[in-house]
Amino acid sequence: MQNTWNIQTHNDRKVKRVRIWISALLSLTGLLILASQIIPLTKSYVDGVVEQKRVDIKVEPVPESYKKYIQEEFAYYDPGLSYFANLSQQLGDLDFSSHFSYNPETLSQREISINKNYREDMHITIESVGIRDIIISSNVESSKESVYNQYLKRGVAHFQVTPLPGDGGNSFIYGHSAVESFFSRNKDLPETIFSRLNDIDIGQKVVVNRDDKVIEYIVRNKKVVEPDDFSILQPANNKETITLMTCWPLGIGSKRLIVVAERR
Repeated sequence: MQNTWNIQTHNDRKVKRVRIWISALLSLTGLLILASQIIPLTKSYVDGVVEQKRVDIKVEPVPESYKKYIQEEFAYYDPGLSYFANLSQQLGDLDFSSHFSYNPETLSQREISINKNYREDMHITIESVGIRDIIISSNVESSKESVYNQYLKRGVAHFQVTPLPGDGGNSFIYGHSAVESFFSRNKDLPETIFSRLNDIDIGQKVVVNRDDKVIEYIVRNKKVVEPDDFSILQPANNKETITLMTCWPLGIGSKRLIVVAERR
């Protein structure tokens, strides 16, 4: 009888311990779920306040007319019109005739070509930062805000009068970035996907798909430049490159974030 009582007591204690562990586990799980929601929202709010403060304290604040909204939520400032007009002017002064770049496929030099009539969509993937199969609109007329913004709503854009990826020289691709408060809730939105360039590192791979042909590049340089630095348009040391550009600080646009990748 005593043994039966001891066994029952042992079982009761065991059940009690199991219940305590289950309760603790459920409580911890609940706290983790709650934290997973509260922490990102808090970070998003704080980042949004910080970004707005950064705009407010500028000596020359970004004009309110540059403020752009997506679904009635502030997403980014767009100082692109004057910037692209200046780029276009600089491009007009560039002469690609009789310029050559190295083609790693043929192991030979090839003349840089400008195909102004190409209108097919290309696609870009940078797997390391979560950019996957994003449309590149080719030969976008970038001196008109209504034109380039129409294309940027579906992805990123190839700057007209620069070589297309695969045609030698330096292809120039650009896209919007978003303020952190917006991007944290819309990380895969094509219109602001180039915010992810902020996380790219030297040595990572950039893949462009053009006409069902895969063209691979390796990131060789990442830098922040002033908006009047047009050296980014120049071909780099006889090599075929792709230059990716977005606004910096993210979504603000007082400077430009530049990523240069070399064809492999």
